[in-house]
Order: sequence, then structure tokens, then C-alpha cells
Amino acid sequence: MLPDWISLDCAAPSESHRQAAMARQAQLTKPLGALGRLEEVAVELAALQATDHPGADRAPVVLFAGDHGIAAQGVSAYPPEVTVQMLRNFAGGGAAIAVLARHLNCPLEVVDVGTLASDAVPGVVADKTRRGTRDFSVAQALTPEEVAFACDAGRRALARQADHQPQLVIFGEMGIGNTTSAAAIAAALLSCAPVDIVGSGTGLDADGRATKAAVLVAALARHG
Repeated sequence: MLPDWISLDCAAPSESHRQAAMARQAQLTKPLGALGRLEEVAVELAALQATDHPGADRAPVVLFAGDHGIAAQGVSAYPPEVTVQMLRNFAGGGAAIAVLARHLNCPLEVVDVGTLASDAVPGVVADKTRRGTRDFSVAQALTPEEVAFACDAGRRALARQADHQPQLVIFGEMGIGNTTSAAAIAAALLSCAPVDIVGSGTGLDADGRATKAAVLVAALARHG
């Protein structure tokens, strides 16, 4: 179902650069630990970037948007139409992430990997094979070929950013029904009871969360 490259190992963080960054922290003119968590982040970033002097000056934001057929089961406080509305809001610069990216001078790319939008949205990269997934409580959400295409869409998005030599890439996602799909995957991979991991999403109350969990229990049983 998944492309072969999914199982390839990523390069391991550089231990030598981690140690060098820790040593540099001890030499700076400040009390040890004065910057709190920022110091840990700087050290880990040095290891990931394999450099003594890590940076995040080039940090594009890539946001993926898609619709989830499971929304038909009433698992979200908002209707599926909101996804496309937000897609336009992202591209228009009005959404919170768009404002933050602009403030931090981070390029923002919005990718439609499967929303219900039938027409191209200005300022949005369209890279999808279908408009929304199927409702996985009654059918297979995506075919193996569609899953592979979606994974490769992420790889293509990263390849587009590589030309700008980013030091860090920030990923995000949006789509009505997304937390239900995420909870289903987590429950399957971690062997958790859905009731233990489902959240409120966009603002469900206790009854809404119970409905969401019940939908997941039935859907997971269906797919084995």
C-alpha cells in the first residue's frame, strides 16, 4: 500500500555536532540553562542539521488540506464545506498560520491533496487524485494506489522546497474530519481503545466525543 521509500531510514542526527553544540552552550556568556528549553532546541537542531551553528532563517511552511468522508457520520462540529473555505483563507493570508508565516517571513505553500474543491483555488497547489476520501465507516477510505499518490504528494511538496535550501520545513494539515481519521490510525497502530484517544476536535461536547468513539469502534471492526 505504501511506497517503498516510506520504509527507508532517515539520516541519524549527528552526535558529534550535538556534543559540539552543548560545549558551545557552556562557553556562552550567560548562566547555564538561562534560556531554558531554547537551549535544548538549539542543541537538537545542531544535531539534525549536522552543524555547530544551527539556524532557522529559511523555514518554509507547507500546509496540506484534504476532506475526510467520515465527516458524514457527524464526527465534527463543522460541515465539510468549511475545508474549502479555509483553503481560500489560507491562500488569501487571513488564517492564523498565514499571519504567523508572514510575520516570521516564512514562505507558505498550501497544497490541496484531496479537498472537495472542484475548481482550482488561486494560490493553492493542487496535487490530488480525488475530491475527499470515502467514508471509512462504510468503505475503504482510499485505494492502495490513492494512498501511494498521497504519500508521494508530500514528497513532491518537499522537493519543491529543496530548491530554496531550507534549514527547517514546518508542516501542517487541515480538513474537516481529520482528527477522526488520525484517531483511527492511532488506535489501529497502538492497539488503543478509541474512547481513550478521541478528542474534541473542533469543539465537540462529551456526547459528540462518545459518538465519535462509537463510529471508530464500528469502523475499525469493519476493517479488522
